[in-house]
Amino acid sequence: MSGEEKSGAEPQAQAEELKVVPGSFVELDLTIRVKDTGELVDSTIEEEARKAGWTGGTFRPRLTIVGKGYLLKPIEEALIDMKVSEHKVLELPPEKAFGPRDPAKVRIIPLRRFKDVDQPLTPGMRVIVDGREGYIRNIESGRVQVDFNHKLAGKTLISELWLRRILTEDRDKVLGIVRMLLPEATEENTEADVRRPEILIKLPKESRTVSGIQLVKQSIAREIFENIEGVEKVIFIDEFLKEEGKI
Repeated sequence: MSGEEKSGAEPQAQAEELKVVPGSFVELDLTIRVKDTGELVDSTIEEEARKAGWTGGTFRPRLTIVGKGYLLKPIEEALIDMKVSEHKVLELPPEKAFGPRDPAKVRIIPLRRFKDVDQPLTPGMRVIVDGREGYIRNIESGRVQVDFNHKLAGKTLISELWLRRILTEDRDKVLGIVRMLLPEATEENTEADVRRPEILIKLPKESRTVSGIQLVKQSIAREIFENIEGVEKVIFIDEFLKEEGKI
């Protein structure tokens, strides 16, 4: 695929001069830990995740569009004026993270309300009650204590940020959006061709069996329309080769 815009590695000197501004497409590595316990709650770095006992997952720099609310507001604010390769450490008190813990959001609910749950109830389990998501704190004497606070409410967090890349080419931005919404997509197995007012996208063949792939495509198109100017149509190309054998 070829089009009006070509991507390529930006000269290092040029990349180092760029600074993040509101609306910038950036790729960053980050870790977020609970200050008091050191518990890892988010990371793009596989080594840190494995140390914490996490299994599975896809680990790579995370795309964000600064100011769109994809990250906590203080993290987005800290990105402003950062340059590629810069590193920052942030301390986020509860009021700048997930808010203070509210005791009024802890409820005692009869165990019989959960008769339709298809697995045993255990502390820490996520449940939906009256349309609200909470987690079980305790089960005793036929009653279930459910906390509707965010699990990180009341906790001070430590976040480390490493700015890896500032995307300036529209093709790179499109590929970044695809990777953000489709973990199976990489720079090597995904193609994008910007031909305003159209954008053509060829997803990896691994995406064919992804659950809800049509909704993923809709989300990709929506993000492109909202964040890349002059685009009126997004076309997804699904290609099958004879030599692939069975489809």
